[in-house]
Amino acid sequence: MKQRHFVLEAGERAVVWISPRKVTRQFGTKWPVGRARIRKLHRFLPRPAVDLVRPAIKRAEPFTIPVQFFGGKPAVTDTHRYRLLEDLVAHRSDLRASLWFRELSDDLGSKGATNYKRRRLHSETEILEFLDTYVLGLIESIRENGFDASKSGYESTAVIDAEGNLMKTGSGNHRFCIAALLDLPRFPLVVVGAHEDWVRRNIDGPLNVEKVVAQLPAVEAHHQRPEGASARLHLSG
Repeated sequence: MKQRHFVLEAGERAVVWISPRKVTRQFGTKWPVGRARIRKLHRFLPRPAVDLVRPAIKRAEPFTIPVQFFGGKPAVTDTHRYRLLEDLVAHRSDLRASLWFRELSDDLGSKGATNYKRRRLHSETEILEFLDTYVLGLIESIRENGFDASKSGYESTAVIDAEGNLMKTGSGNHRFCIAALLDLPRFPLVVVGAHEDWVRRNIDGPLNVEKVVAQLPAVEAHHQRPEGASARLHLSG
């Protein structure tokens, strides 16, 4: 079964609502098998040729992920993006002292401009506005209102490891890290793959969408916070 087939056929049934702090590991790309194939092609084909076949390779990504792709994955809290966000909140009263400002301003000084995704920043004033209005504004909005899937969609993805634990994969990583930093009780992740050992232990017979979907409520429950008060992060002050 291909990843793409599962996501399309399962639809919202592939979405699990979890407490983000229960998802402790960052897996990386949601196309591990495809990325490995692309790296091999780069050894003997020029980039334009590889780019031509890249979409087909991604479409062929299997739902079942071989064991060799699961080694040495970092904690979410050890990723650079999480540290940037955590440090930014700690320096919200003096953004120039934040690690994110320093990195962007260093890039600005060496290149004449810097980027966040497709957003181009040409001055320290624009960097400060981006950090204050966009990033801290987004954090405050999520803190006050929780995650609203109607505004950004179910873009954050995850895979299941051998023991049934979710691992965060590509897409929506900043929003996920914000939700973890705020200790939100609910956040949606789209399951896009699973460790081959988990599949072998939990799926009887040939793999199909319905058999995987039937297992997801147990995965979801395993990653939900027990009843009780939330230790939310407050940004005022």
